[in-house]
Amino acid sequence: MRRATTITSRPGLARLAAISAVAFVLGMAVRGYVGVDSPTNGSGGAEEQPTSSAPTPGPREYVDDIPSGFARTSDGARAAAVHFVLTGQTMIGMVPTRVPDAIRSMAASGSADSQVTEAQEQLRLLRERLAGGTAQIRYIQSILASRVDAFTPERARVSVWSVGVLSRTGVAQPQAGWTTSTFELVWERDDWRIWDNTITPGPTPALNASALPSSAEQLDQALVGFTPWNGAS
Repeated sequence: MRRATTITSRPGLARLAAISAVAFVLGMAVRGYVGVDSPTNGSGGAEEQPTSSAPTPGPREYVDDIPSGFARTSDGARAAAVHFVLTGQTMIGMVPTRVPDAIRSMAASGSADSQVTEAQEQLRLLRERLAGGTAQIRYIQSILASRVDAFTPERARVSVWSVGVLSRTGVAQPQAGWTTSTFELVWERDDWRIWDNTITPGPTPALNASALPSSAEQLDQALVGFTPWNGAS
């Protein structure tokens, strides 16, 4: 009988998840930095209150489960970063040959090659570590909070606190990885694109004593009929 092993959550996995950012996106750390010196707004990063004439933050559409069409506003940059984080679930289940195009659709032209290379390597390592398992790979993400650290119509820096739950019977018992993803975004090709994405562990809350951790089998059984929520209507 194969001995089950636990995969420890690590920043690379979480990035995957983000991809994009591909910079995961999965959520990947692309080398490069775009300085953003302008303040967010007068509320210390608080979300702007929409008005009847303000554009919706986005996304306006999904193409192969990849979001696009974000407003050129502080709220639009925030929405872009949040949805880029959530592409981790999509990237893990994506056919490998489709990954480069998916990453490039979210990436800035100047850093796209680096983002593609790193995302492909992260996904390859993840699939290798999970290859001995049975049943499906589960990676479920949720956004907990976000903050616009800096904003201009050309550039933005947004931080997103999220949790990702990874599980696969036989190789990975259900485990939660808490991370903060900081995106350097640029306005390019009429949308927000990822120039760089930095993933740091935490902040991580302790598990309360209300219930014992579930096994991979228990998680699969409990989630029958459920589908991941990514904020899309």
